[in-house]
Amino acid sequence: MFAALGTVLLYVGSFLEIIDMSVAALASLIILFCLIELGYAAAFSVYAIISVISLLILPNKWVAFYFVFFFGTMPITKKIFEKTGRVVSWILKFAVFNAELAAFYFIVSALGFFDENEISKLFAIAALILLNVVFLLSDILYGKLYRIYMVKYRHRIKKFLK
Repeated sequence: MFAALGTVLLYVGSFLEIIDMSVAALASLIILFCLIELGYAAAFSVYAIISVISLLILPNKWVAFYFVFFFGTMPITKKIFEKTGRVVSWILKFAVFNAELAAFYFIVSALGFFDENEISKLFAIAALILLNVVFLLSDILYGKLYRIYMVKYRHRIKKFLK
């Protein structure tokens, strides 16, 4: 059910290109919810199902790429790395994010979505810097949403999940 909801969100975002990245971030909250309530295996399974289905059926693949490479993995890696300590977790999270960003760039370039010229290289450098800032802010937001859910809403939702 969670995978279906995530896929539907991404499908809606693929038609409205102006909200494609926002919808990918919203769909990742489903992964965060699964992680909290059902554990790592369920969260990773839901992530994998949403990723595969969205890459296969979405008319606009950008939404699927945003989810697969960035937003879908973020709740899982955040939760895993935050067990290592504050400084180490930030280093690991940024390392994984930049590795995902590099993989995204090379795969999307190989598929012909980017033109290789001098302007695109400058754009890629600027985008790298801005995306790291967005990642930092997103990570902080995920932490705040996690705490709000745990304090205010978990006890209300927990009784429906039994």
